[in-house]
Amino acid sequence: MITWSSRSVVAQRVLYGVRIAFGFILLLFCDAVMRLRKVDQEKHKTRLVDEHALCQMRVQQFYAQRNTYLTGITMFLGLILISTHSLIAQLVSGEGAAEAGSTPRVTTSGPGSSKAENERLKGQLADARKELDELKKKDRDMETLKKQADSSHKEYMRLADECEGLRKKLGAASESKKDA
Repeated sequence: MITWSSRSVVAQRVLYGVRIAFGFILLLFCDAVMRLRKVDQEKHKTRLVDEHALCQMRVQQFYAQRNTYLTGITMFLGLILISTHSLIAQLVSGEGAAEAGSTPRVTTSGPGSSKAENERLKGQLADARKELDELKKKDRDMETLKKQADSSHKEYMRLADECEGLRKKLGAASESKKDA
């Protein structure tokens, strides 16, 4: 669905329509701001005593503020919609480029290019085998190190138990000397 929306002609036309509507809403926003400033200036210039005229002035101010907020929020949401679509389109194009770069390409466009390609692939295969041998050697070394660490741990535990036993004997012997 995301791929379709980033590549579809219909989606592109809808986005074009959204941009035109965004421009129209921008004009409405500018008009609402100018009307709000005009109402505020009239409010400060005139001193109204009549309740009906004062109420009318407040209603005009309310409508001007309402239109300003509505068009401002609509513009903000339109910007979010446009930027989200462009980010998704960039993401999809980036994934497409990554997929295209990860697949190996076999080119046989010129004379001798297949021999050169074969030699290059043989070289890569030899390098990969050397690396595999090195990794196997490191794995064997790691296993040997683990065995050595395990045997050292067992020997330490044996010596610790022996030491504890000797301490108990020594403690028992010293208590028997104190009793005597």
